Amino acid sequence: MAVLNPIFRMMLICFSMAVFSYAVELKPEDQVDGYLARLLINESPFPGERGWVSEKNSQSAMLSILWVLHSRIHHIPDGYNQSHIASTDSRDIIDVITVGGEKGQCDGFYRDEAGHAKAVPRIHERIQYLQEVAGKGAPGKFARLLDYAQGLATAYAEGGMLGADRFAGLTHVGSIAVTGRAYSWMTDMDYYKPGGNFIKIPDEHDGSLGGNRFFTLKKL
Repeated sequence: MAVLNPIFRMMLICFSMAVFSYAVELKPEDQVDGYLARLLINESPFPGERGWVSEKNSQSAMLSILWVLHSRIHHIPDGYNQSHIASTDSRDIIDVITVGGEKGQCDGFYRDEAGHAKAVPRIHERIQYLQEVAGKGAPGKFARLLDYAQGLATAYAEGGMLGADRFAGLTHVGSIAVTGRAYSWMTDMDYYKPGGNFIKIPDEHDGSLGGNRFFTLKKL
């Protein structure tokens, strides 16, 4: 059996590490797209987690969550004020995410006393774990989902939106006239309900995505 030259063996090892590792980098937390990406990742299931269906399903959940946030700023239905839907009058998406503090609109996302957008430790710990898994071996579902979240967040921060709003054309849920678009999402369990004029979007309209249930509004 031929013995490989030690230097050549080291080159092969380095080459293998380069080929079979993939570092997923997120933008810094203090940038809009970095903070938004962390929210999309936190709110969507990855393989092995509760709510996981498929890569496409989790990507759809991320996009729909982004549309909820966007609609809370730019698509306020007739008869409503932004404060009714988003608990804020701000047009800053970070304010929409962090309103209410750590246990507010988006659990775990808040502004500190200095006004800096932050996330609680458990969110950072999960994202770090997902990045570590994504970095083992060739790029797979974990890496693609992380990259998708960051790409979607960056596209939004730069003024663009990807895809169409799947709920925009919704006019009725059963016999109830609704505004269309989604204005809230919660963990998809029957005991989680936003109340008020929020109307649950049923499964036949893809209202359940990535373990989340989306809600539109009753038409006034």
